[in-house]
Amino acid sequence: MIIVLKPNVSDESIKKIEDIIISKGVQPHVSKGEIQTIIGMVGDTTRIDPKIIEVEPEVEKVMKVSEPYKLANRAFHP
Repeated sequence: MIIVLKPNVSDESIKKIEDIIISKGVQPHVSKGEIQTIIGMVGDTTRIDPKIIEVEPEVEKVMKVSEPYKLANRAFHP
């Protein structure tokens, strides 16, 4: 699963999203661009409801990734 955050999100907001991900038993992998930040989830995300994360005000969208090798996915690298 990949989480795209809204532009210019604060470090505190990123930490908040990371804490939610960790509480679900998955590791976050943050990729910060100049304007936008993407957080990838590494681990078994099949039991995580994307709506839990989508409701956070910092989140622009949540995308499920079904292909293997999520870290190499083009969508993960802005």
